[in-house]
Amino acid sequence: MQWDQSSEIDRAGGLLKYVQPVHPSTPMLEVFERFISHTSLYSVPVVELKSPVGLVNRNKLIELFSKPFTRELYGRKPICDLMDRKPIVVDVGESTDDLARIIVDAGMQYMYDGFILTEGEAYVGMGTGHDLLNAITERKQAHLYHLAHYDQLTGLPNRLLLMDRLTHACSQAYRRERLVALLFIDLDRFKLVNDTHGHVIGDRLLQEIASRLKLCLRSNDTVARLGGDEFTVILEDIQHVETVAGVARKLLAALSAPVEIERHELFISASIGVVFYPFSNDTSESLIKKADAAMYSAKQHGRNGFQFFTWEMSAAVFERLRIENSLRYALERNELVLHYQPQVELSTGRLVGVEALLRWSHPEMGLISPDVFIPIAEECGLIHEIGEHVLRTACSQNHAWQKAGLPPVKVAVNLSACQMNQALPKLVQLILGETGLGPSYLELELTENILLENVDESIEILRELSGMGVKASIDDFGTGYSSLSYLQRLPISTLKIDRSFLFGVQSEADDTTLITTIIAMAHNMKLNVIAEGVETFCQLQMLQTNNCDYAQGYYFSRPCPANEVAELLDSRYALVSPAPRREKC
Repeated sequence: MQWDQSSEIDRAGGLLKYVQPVHPSTPMLEVFERFISHTSLYSVPVVELKSPVGLVNRNKLIELFSKPFTRELYGRKPICDLMDRKPIVVDVGESTDDLARIIVDAGMQYMYDGFILTEGEAYVGMGTGHDLLNAITERKQAHLYHLAHYDQLTGLPNRLLLMDRLTHACSQAYRRERLVALLFIDLDRFKLVNDTHGHVIGDRLLQEIASRLKLCLRSNDTVARLGGDEFTVILEDIQHVETVAGVARKLLAALSAPVEIERHELFISASIGVVFYPFSNDTSESLIKKADAAMYSAKQHGRNGFQFFTWEMSAAVFERLRIENSLRYALERNELVLHYQPQVELSTGRLVGVEALLRWSHPEMGLISPDVFIPIAEECGLIHEIGEHVLRTACSQNHAWQKAGLPPVKVAVNLSACQMNQALPKLVQLILGETGLGPSYLELELTENILLENVDESIEILRELSGMGVKASIDDFGTGYSSLSYLQRLPISTLKIDRSFLFGVQSEADDTTLITTIIAMAHNMKLNVIAEGVETFCQLQMLQTNNCDYAQGYYFSRPCPANEVAELLDSRYALVSPAPRREKC
């Protein structure tokens, strides 16, 4: 929604002032006396048979009659002898912008004489260049106000106007002894929409979100866009906290409904943080910060929900900002390193692959889990740079092992949702060329949710990668929402069983039906299976008994630095027996 310039003043008719015309034969003295009687009159139109034929300038006529004997010489002459026979004549429907160009081109922008207005070619009134300039100035001032106070994409109030309204709402609430609720709304994984579908689709989605938010609120509530995918809502005159909880649920339900844009069906959710005034008796700026903190808490609780502000949240947000700021320098300071967890072929017990796992060793905060900093990297846009670093480092290291004469193995690299886009195949091809690693020694791991976000595009990307010789696998299989019909269409080579399925396998009596079903299904689809999180002999034995192809976990090795992996490869010994004895667990 853009600034709408349509209004009455945008047409020349908005400048119309009726001035009684005179006939061309009217004596000059009569017109002169009319000017003397009406000091605000700057010009008089000359009209014949309703059609304008000229214009008489006040200054010109008065200057003539100021000379001696003018009344006797010119008083009875017709006004047509002195009138401007080529006045500017415009239709009342002409736009003020077009009219302004005509006036400026004629060098008459400051004139008070004016121009004649007609409708159906008949005289209806007059306007002046002076009034035209005032009208355009007023319109531009209104436009500048709109630019300064409203978001140009959605038409919602921006941060400046929000702060003004929030300050006013708080002052009113204090006098009326009512509550004001401030809701901070952030769309979940919106960057994925931009990365996958482009910014044009992303902008259309933001406009739809703005419309849905407005439809859920009362006329006296304010919904504003702070920027990006962040929105805020001011709810005034609130008596009960439960009322706000109901509004938050209503907003979440409205936003979660699918959106169709250019034949793309998009699903979006939001996380909402809520703070109340005067429970938090703060400035408008600090209220926004607290609502923002509550919103991040909602994201940490699984997204697509809302949280009320608590004081503990401020510390959590401070810690998150600290991590985000440090993360921006982690690459250049070489704080991000890769460890590699061996993957074992269960039929031979040999080390045949490794999974590259990112580690962040912060000089002050110590070892920071990827579960903590990867979501932050995705939200603040650093994931592309980090993901490229991981991919290049893993490929370079694998090629270095091969150059050292060690047995060749496959390296698996996890991809973030933000990396799954049309640029991925070119990036992979570039890195393989730079590092010299053969494409058959690289495997890309993606979760079910990433692949099914846009199935057709995922298939196209994976096919391009497969054509290069790069394999792909589905990580954490069984935790998402896979459909077998989609699974059959995806050009993948391996399913990776999530570690959670092995937690309950502690003895021979444990139920392993789900695991055995996944293995059998994958083999029927000509896919390999790798189980992660193997920690006990019983788990290993169960997987071998059911013909699982590969496994990884602490039972074989923890993720370790590249030099320790080189030692394992150099030993050339099996990490486990290919046919272990069935011992009692």
